[in-house]
Amino acid sequence: MAKDLNTKEGRSSFLKDYLDDLLSGINDSYGPILLGELEKRLEKTISDFNGEIEEAFSMLKKKTEDKEAFYASMDSDKNSKTEWEKKLEEVEK
Repeated sequence: MAKDLNTKEGRSSFLKDYLDDLLSGINDSYGPILLGELEKRLEKTISDFNGEIEEAFSMLKKKTEDKEAFYASMDSDKNSKTEWEKKLEEVEK
């Protein structure tokens, strides 16, 4: 069954399931302490990573929106005539 890694409970469950197997060879007196500390550090690392990814994607989205706005303004500028072009049209008429 797939675990939901988007929630704190899902990540904690995943870590406990797989780390228990990895730590089975460690003495019982150190196992729970080590596992607890490892869980805290992994949770913080995952949380920090998720925050950094969200920030990176929001920056990317903003830059994309800015580029699209810039290109849209460039297209509208192409359709509008400059003062010089308007004067030339008046002269030609």
